Amino acid sequence: MTKEKLLAMPADDYMNAEQLAFFTELLQTMKVEIHERIEQSRVTIESLDTPADPADAASVEEERQWLVNTIDRDQRLLPQLEMALGRIADESFGWCDDSGEPIGLKRLLISPTTKYCIEAQERQEQIDKHQRQA
Repeated sequence: MTKEKLLAMPADDYMNAEQLAFFTELLQTMKVEIHERIEQSRVTIESLDTPADPADAASVEEERQWLVNTIDRDQRLLPQLEMALGRIADESFGWCDDSGEPIGLKRLLISPTTKYCIEAQERQEQIDKHQRQA
């Protein structure tokens, strides 16, 4: 199924078997791509040599740090993908954890690991903001 076909489906078909299969495939593909990206980043880090020139060494260290940050970000995303696949398995995927309302196909295409509709996400961010300021 394509994104266009998914978005063209009637609202009554929200989170039907076809849509769940689409998101399962999307999440599985994302997992594979992330694992590959992590491995490639690790190989690249291992291949980086520290040059004698301090300016070149700083540049290599900056690249190394960027790759480490990329690996860290990707490793934090993997459990979120697993949780989203778990929500598909227990049939709660696509439904807001806070309100129980549909999250929406467009939002799920942009962020397939999200657990909240836009309104609930905004409330959550406001709560987080207030807690950080306190």
